[in-house]
Amino acid sequence: MKEEKIVLKKALGKDSFRKEEYEFWRHYYVNTETGEEFTSQELDELNLSQVYNQYRAKHHIPFPEEIKQIRLQYGLSASKMSEVLDFGINSYRNYEAGEIPSLANAKLIRLTKNAQQFKSFVAEKEEIFSPNTYRKVMERIELLMKPSELAPIVEYLWNHDMEANAFTGYVKPQFEKVANYVLFFAEKLQPLKTKLNKLLFYSDFLNYKQTGFAISGCNYRAITLGPVPSHFSELFGLLEDQGFIQIEHEVLERGVGERFVPAKKFDKDWFSEQELASMQKVVNAFKELSTTDIVNLSHEEDAWLANHKKRELIDYQKFGFEIKGV
Repeated sequence: MKEEKIVLKKALGKDSFRKEEYEFWRHYYVNTETGEEFTSQELDELNLSQVYNQYRAKHHIPFPEEIKQIRLQYGLSASKMSEVLDFGINSYRNYEAGEIPSLANAKLIRLTKNAQQFKSFVAEKEEIFSPNTYRKVMERIELLMKPSELAPIVEYLWNHDMEANAFTGYVKPQFEKVANYVLFFAEKLQPLKTKLNKLLFYSDFLNYKQTGFAISGCNYRAITLGPVPSHFSELFGLLEDQGFIQIEHEVLERGVGERFVPAKKFDKDWFSEQELASMQKVVNAFKELSTTDIVNLSHEEDAWLANHKKRELIDYQKFGFEIKGV
């Protein structure tokens, strides 16, 4: 069999951003005949994103999708958000597109997540709105100020990791997206609980391996049967209570198992094409494997081997690029 001429490799490297140094996994190609090393635009983006992600997490700078969601919850345009916050007219749009805000601007964006705080910002800028628009924005803010019954439960499910960091795969967890993430696998395979946990883990970590970002924002813990979402029992119970899935009990050779079937239609609009491709790849790889086979496979992962004795949370940045099972 002819040896591949171009091989993808990775090695630990260091790079600086805004005078701070960060360690990352440098991905590059090697021509085995000439020894030449080179990258592609895709690999350059993957390498840089690791540095940028660590910088954002360290300084609590919201990620682009969260910046966009903050704006959308108030029903404002990007230019109007810039006006409210005294940014340059295109600044908020640029931040949604990936530009990293200054620490001062990032602090203002974080403050806008609080509806009460944003109400005061809007009140100070009443003159930039028409009377009708101002009234509608204020009404929307008042609705958002009402406490959510799900908020404390969701915060518990993610171990209070409600900001994007290395344990959420640099994705801010959103309940609706996680619900549809689980629903995807319930529709495709109607898996038993242990198998579902591995499908979730492998899809998140595969996507991280390819892009530097998880899909769901779930954090995972290494337990006896392999990596699982933290507080997975409570999560699945909440999803059933909210009408996303139905958990059916069935008699198995070794006791009673829980099978997950869909109770709603999967909404693909929560996911990018890349995320959907990662999820489908895991379905294709594991659909014929038994629960035992998938558990054994997960026990070969460094992510499990390094963390299961103390049931530690799994760091995506440390272990995401080492995933071997898919």
